[in-house]
Amino acid sequence: MKQTEILKNIYNKIDKENVDHLIFYLNQLGGKSLKYNCKRNNILKVKWFDKEAQLIARCHIQSAIDYLIHLGSDFTEKQIKIVIADLKNFVQLLDKNEKVDFIIMSTNTLPSAIHFSFAKNLFYKHQIREQNQNNYSIDLLTLYSLRLSLENRIRGLLGIDYATSKGKNTGLSSLIKIVKTLESVEYSKEINWDEIEWVNNWLNHHMHRHIRPFPWIIHQAIEILKPLLDPQEPILKNGREIYSFYSSTYLENEMEFEKEINSKLRTKYPNVEINWKSQREICKLKK
Repeated sequence: MKQTEILKNIYNKIDKENVDHLIFYLNQLGGKSLKYNCKRNNILKVKWFDKEAQLIARCHIQSAIDYLIHLGSDFTEKQIKIVIADLKNFVQLLDKNEKVDFIIMSTNTLPSAIHFSFAKNLFYKHQIREQNQNNYSIDLLTLYSLRLSLENRIRGLLGIDYATSKGKNTGLSSLIKIVKTLESVEYSKEINWDEIEWVNNWLNHHMHRHIRPFPWIIHQAIEILKPLLDPQEPILKNGREIYSFYSSTYLENEMEFEKEINSKLRTKYPNVEINWKSQREICKLKK
């Protein structure tokens, strides 16, 4: 059977019409629509079994569609080319007839000297060089920002500067497990703590290996963290709307809240030492 060159034709002429063609092709390739929870679970995995390969490929294909739809007409040629290149292995698995050998895969890592140049330019000039303003450079920096924002929010919510047990710091993964079980705080119904744990694990994996992840996974990570970190809706209490950066977490009794945190931490870490912050990142009942 003659091989098709759908991706190559789109790659060589990036415009709105061809991006729509790309979405149409990927829709055919991805099969029956999967639920967001299924897609997120699979694309955020850092290891999997061979028998999962087909499902994981479909999840990546469908998540790439979600990302392209989110971009709409506000895309750059480089963004679309990165998507096509990153989809190569999944397309090869699901469409043996599609020709993908025109795609030259990047090593997906950058030398330490480049990362150091980012640090210098960000600090001294508050920007990075124009030639580095692309997915291969910026996306990894995005992960550091996401990780920083998540840790700051969790520690701010708990009101903990740091907690140590036998001289070892209590890590973010452990603090998230504490946070998700707290009963004296009211969380937005949009927050999914299981998905937040997936994101945290995925962030740790990529940051420590310094590998740029696929852009559609970054998009989903942002969507998962939004309800906690960037709530768009006010909280309704006592007949009034409360707008706050922290409206996704609401508290009525701060003393009981601190007691619960203390109890849960000491249950897991009997020798824990807690250094409390002077103020919490939380929406509190005003008396």
